[in-house]
Amino acid sequence: MGIFSSKSKKGTMSDNPETRQVEKMIASETKADQKNVDHALRDLKKADKMHDKSIKSADKAQHALDKAVKKEHKTAQAVNKAEHQHETAIANQHNASKTVELQRQHESVLEQDLQKRRNEFEELQQRKAANDVGIILSPFSRGLTCSLGDA
Repeated sequence: MGIFSSKSKKGTMSDNPETRQVEKMIASETKADQKNVDHALRDLKKADKMHDKSIKSADKAQHALDKAVKKEHKTAQAVNKAEHQHETAIANQHNASKTVELQRQHESVLEQDLQKRRNEFEELQQRKAANDVGIILSPFSRGLTCSLGDA
């Protein structure tokens, strides 16, 4: 039984029809009030339950946000590290290209120097050969013979 209901209906009813009519109206209003209170209590319980769920949901969302922020920070660090490694690789590539270019220039200079020395060597060989042929031919062409004792 509700808050406003009476223990026995027969004991409170009067014999006067007008009074009975008022008592019925009061009983009807009391019953309606009790239904409204019961309904409000159910609504309050539902609202409390929904509030508890929303608190849990908000906590879960906050945890997900914290996790996402942590992951984003970690990813940003990885991106920065990768960018640094990429920049280092580009610098190393640039340095290697410069080294190759300098080595090729040095090789070209050395090649030119080598060719110059070869040409000089060939020229010297040709002069020596010409001189040797001239020395060898000149005593024989005049008919002179050299002996070791004459020198």
